Amino acid sequence: MVMRQFSLAVSIALLSWSAAQAQPFPTGVAAKGQALHAAKCVSCHNSMMPDGKGEELYSEFSRKMTNATQLKGMVEFCANRTRSGWFEEEIAHVSRYLNDSFYKYTK
Repeated sequence: MVMRQFSLAVSIALLSWSAAQAQPFPTGVAAKGQALHAAKCVSCHNSMMPDGKGEELYSEFSRKMTNATQLKGMVEFCANRTRSGWFEEEIAHVSRYLNDSFYKYTK
């Protein structure tokens, strides 16, 4: 019985670890990223689209990034361009939000 519980605990830990490894932004918090995105990104992105729907930039037809490294680079570029003053943790939050909501990159 004890050995079975131990095996179950190890299995759960390994599954959690592998899920975390598949997430390219493990330190990011999507909810914080969503708030930062709404405060600094939405108005600029909306102004870039003829119909004012900035989220269309994230569609697979419009996106220019093909992996998580490029996504993070674009978030950093935009943060610098808007002079957001974001630190690395804010970049991770926004990258996590965008990845969880739109891109779904695993590495």
